[in-house]
Amino acid sequence: MERKPRKVNKKYTIMVVPHANSAIKSLKIPLWIINGLSIIGLISIVVVSYLAISYFYLQTTLVENEDLKAVNNVQAKEIRELQRTTREALTKLDEIIVTDTKVRELVGLKETAHENKTPSRSQGGPSTNGRNVQVLMAGEFDILHSFAIEPELLYQGELVNDNYELDEEPNLDTIKKIKSDIDKINQIIEDQELVFAKLEVDVKERLDYLAAIPTGWPVKGRLTSDYGWRKNPFTKKTMEFHEGIDIAASYGTPVRAAGAGRITFTGWKLAYGNTVVIKHDYGYISQYAHNSSLSVKVGQVVERGDIIARVGSTGRSTGPHVDFRIALNGRWMDPLKMLKK
Repeated sequence: MERKPRKVNKKYTIMVVPHANSAIKSLKIPLWIINGLSIIGLISIVVVSYLAISYFYLQTTLVENEDLKAVNNVQAKEIRELQRTTREALTKLDEIIVTDTKVRELVGLKETAHENKTPSRSQGGPSTNGRNVQVLMAGEFDILHSFAIEPELLYQGELVNDNYELDEEPNLDTIKKIKSDIDKINQIIEDQELVFAKLEVDVKERLDYLAAIPTGWPVKGRLTSDYGWRKNPFTKKTMEFHEGIDIAASYGTPVRAAGAGRITFTGWKLAYGNTVVIKHDYGYISQYAHNSSLSVKVGQVVERGDIIARVGSTGRSTGPHVDFRIALNGRWMDPLKMLKK
């Protein structure tokens, strides 16, 4: 019967040589222990190295995250500030356009959607061209919808809080929307500047027109004869067409200019007696007749309300009064359509 070979346990011998006169000591260590310790040591080195690298990476990541968070917070505040500025700019633009409309209404400038006329001094005053700038509602701007914002937060100081953070991270699309909206607002402001420049011209011309047209009563008194057909005040039998109105007033009462203009005639006219004629802009002429005396000269510029004569009864007259007439573009018209009550 064949015998199996005997398994030999390999060992390492460590010999310790002490000082002189001492016995040499030896230590036998099985190979499997050395191999096990080697494997354990290698694993320990790998684990420690991994932990060290992971810790370093984690610390670096934390620092980067803090830096990124700080940058994002700064960007968030800047974006929210831009949003607030945009809202305020839109509100101010709306207020400006409303003011524009009110100014036009106050001076009687009516906006037209398709007209673009130049004021004419021969057609009864200026007409306003329509504005191209529309009142843009806040909903038309992307910047106001980039994030969910409660409107009341805009004016409560929360946008400048050091701890304030966005619900979302700012991104390239958000920045593009902000730039687009700011470009829109800048364009609106430029357009509105042109509108105001035109409004200034329109208002000046309108005020000049309102000052020039004869809308003021020449005297305060009783209306004794209307414009149009009437019985002859002397014969009481025949009819005649009266091209003005008669206003009775006490002898010597001041007669005042009905509107701003230049004196083109002062003197005696057959049937009218002492007469004053004023040429107003925009095609209007006014005439004041039967005065007792005249207070102005030809070429003199007068404003509405200036004294130009005194009530009398000169010429073809039945008593002290003013025969007041208005012509537009050479044709007499009913003064009562012009005079303000």
